[in-house]
Amino acid sequence: MLRLSAEQYDWVLTQQRERLARALVTVLQAQWPQLAAKLGDRCMSFVDAALQQAHRYGLLEPAHAARYVNLWCVWGPAFDDKPGFEWAAEILRDERRTPPVKAQQLALQSREVLVQRAAPGLGPEQFDAADAAMEAVPASAAASAWIEGTGAVQAQPRQVCDLSAFDLALGDQGWRREYRLAWSGQGALINHAPMTIEPQRYRTDVPQPPGAEVAPRQVAALAYPAAQGHKAWLHLRCAVDTVCDEHRHPRVEIKSDVGGQVLTGMGARQIKLPLHCAEPFVPPRAPTQGPAKVVAAKPGGPVSTLIPHGALCRESVPRYLHIRAETCGLRRFGAPLGAQDAVVSVFPAEQWLAEFRTSSQPMWQWPDASVRGAVPPPVVRLERDGQPQPTGPWQAGWMQLNEALIQGMEGWFTELNRSEVLLQPRLEITPNLMHGTSAWTWGMREAIDAQGSVGFLRVQALLRLVACASELTVQGVLKHGGAQARIELHAAGQAAMNADLLRDLPESELPSLLTAVKTAWRFPFQVAMEGLSSPELAVMCEASGSAPGALVGEAGLRPRPDGQGWAWYCTLKIEPCKVALMVMDPLRGHTCIERALWPAMTLLDWSAG
Repeated sequence: MLRLSAEQYDWVLTQQRERLARALVTVLQAQWPQLAAKLGDRCMSFVDAALQQAHRYGLLEPAHAARYVNLWCVWGPAFDDKPGFEWAAEILRDERRTPPVKAQQLALQSREVLVQRAAPGLGPEQFDAADAAMEAVPASAAASAWIEGTGAVQAQPRQVCDLSAFDLALGDQGWRREYRLAWSGQGALINHAPMTIEPQRYRTDVPQPPGAEVAPRQVAALAYPAAQGHKAWLHLRCAVDTVCDEHRHPRVEIKSDVGGQVLTGMGARQIKLPLHCAEPFVPPRAPTQGPAKVVAAKPGGPVSTLIPHGALCRESVPRYLHIRAETCGLRRFGAPLGAQDAVVSVFPAEQWLAEFRTSSQPMWQWPDASVRGAVPPPVVRLERDGQPQPTGPWQAGWMQLNEALIQGMEGWFTELNRSEVLLQPRLEITPNLMHGTSAWTWGMREAIDAQGSVGFLRVQALLRLVACASELTVQGVLKHGGAQARIELHAAGQAAMNADLLRDLPESELPSLLTAVKTAWRFPFQVAMEGLSSPELAVMCEASGSAPGALVGEAGLRPRPDGQGWAWYCTLKIEPCKVALMVMDPLRGHTCIERALWPAMTLLDWSAG
């Protein structure tokens, strides 16, 4: 393929303009012989100057520039700067008018002025013939373009054909409802109430100001899938005063991910279009295998439950409709309204409710498994638009919190026995993790202003949770030489997670709002020691410098790994424990030692959502 440098390309364009100018000189001599005789050898300079002026006004297409040259032949060089031709200057300098509109309006206005003046030897018939001859020059063999795209001839609008107004509106929204939450006493009051929606009606009947950036109107709408029937409607109206062909214009093209349609003529003047959001993705149902079990690589390993339906605060992806309404875009006077574009984002109208009521865990002991009491299953309420939804995955996820913690504690207890530093170990924990009440509602909503609307996820939540109110006790016996002592380490504390959230404007960022729903804690271990008698009469006690560590954790909300909503999470860890000891032996004297009872370890890494 032939490639030209920038200098070569400019040279080609210059040569083509000269070819066009020579061809226009020939037509000028035929259509305007008196002017040609007056100009003599200056015909080429006259045409070239007119072409350069046309380019300065944005008439870059050869056909548009050629028609402008014809106006120089009628009115004289630089006629648009002369008194009495203010109408021409207005047309040429108006950035709202496209080059084809400028060329045609200049010709129409010039023809009317000629009719009014009735100058002898210069009638509208002669003007029309010269205008048509000049416009045909770029397509002739003498001036056709050498390079494709540098001299293409576009169809010129001839008849007045333009939109006088373009209206877009959404139909009645009285079918919509949403959940609203309020706190009362120890529980959340839930109301599924009708919504009062601000009407969305937009009208465009004024051309854009010169130089203004024209972007499609953005409109957000809420709808249900097609399987649930027609509830949301889009109304379009193309108002026209005059069109070139009542069967051709106006023309409305509607495109979406499922195809498109084109309406023309009378069928495009009033359109009522049903709106549907995309069909929800339904993952394949896994075979039933009984109650869910904790699956972790090792005790304390991550345990996660992904909810297949209704993940917490999941944002919906819209379906887009691109709408374009157009005519020839020509008015006899003034800037045309031109083609109108709008993008309608259709979001799912579904509104969700989730309520969780969870109980605290009882005391668990190791090695005595008989005192590990059962935890009541959580009470989960899940609704979509007033209809109950399956809650099994949510309940299984919350139950895994308890199972995962038991597995983590058992792993810790096994490690204590294996290390044989703390003899006769005994663990006792009252977890009190993630219990209380929380209520959530979420669903798409529109933010509306005079220019359009955008969709955003409305979220409201009420939380009264105790993230952690644990009591952990570790007991055992330490020995060194002939000395031994019973040691007890105790950690306790409480961390609440209370919040009242409301996002009803798109300006507040959802991630920052939800990631703030979290709490962290650190409950240090307190050490108590009791010396035990021995035949060697050696005594052991705690010395200064112990670093017994702490029970640390964090709980709250975080994004799901797949980005489809948010998940609860809770982590519980123990810091490494080192105890400084002093051994007083009647024979050996005083000895200071340090014992590492356990390393850092994760007891729980749970999430559900």
